[in-house]
Amino acid sequence: PHNTGRCALGCPLHCSSCPSWGMFRSQEVPHLLPSCPGLSSAPDGLAPSVPAVKVTLDPDTAHPGLVLSEDHRRVRRETKQQQVPDTPERFDVRLCALGREEFTEGRHCWLVEYSGWAVGVARASVERKGYFKRSPEQGVWAVEYNEGQLSSLTWPRTPLSLSPVPTRIWVCLDCTQQQVSFISADNGVEIFTFTAASFNGESICPWFWLDKSGIQLSLGSSCLSPATPASPLLGPAGAAEE
Repeated sequence: PHNTGRCALGCPLHCSSCPSWGMFRSQEVPHLLPSCPGLSSAPDGLAPSVPAVKVTLDPDTAHPGLVLSEDHRRVRRETKQQQVPDTPERFDVRLCALGREEFTEGRHCWLVEYSGWAVGVARASVERKGYFKRSPEQGVWAVEYNEGQLSSLTWPRTPLSLSPVPTRIWVCLDCTQQQVSFISADNGVEIFTFTAASFNGESICPWFWLDKSGIQLSLGSSCLSPATPASPLLGPAGAAEE
């Protein structure tokens, strides 16, 4: 069912604690309004009062063409590949990296800032070697901005019409409901939601992809600040671990 006008809690259009939020797809709810009790304005953009989980990149999974910062909070795509061990954990064809954190229950979110990207989550068992489809069937739930087009990584791709294209995005994971949502941190617009995700009881990790040389991605500084709240879709019951 779709809520129109007000959510089940009486908030305009849609609110973070509404049990029906996972039923919404991109553009069906134009804005998450600041008047919703789960959403507030912050210096970093629209966000509620739940602290974000701190996510760091796992260097053991990063493709040799990805260079991580010392604090593992930023990654840059380089033309020249690094000399790193070809371990079973490392992506060797897809220019991907996983986050160190693994989630099996509860609700979690993190902020990503980028300049060319695909971001989302993946099963901890996602294929690391060779070419694989970046799709839910292969254990990846993500959205991508590539060559001027914003898309969800469904199979086939689902083009998304969103203007302006966000420069910062909240990745919102609900392990219990098996849902993944993406929210613009610039204006609170819901970009896309995957429902009925087949996590299969596995651990779920943050997932990142950088394809073109010179592009970079960083995990938002607000994730480090306890004063900065987290995802617009997470109410107090979804408080993340620090």
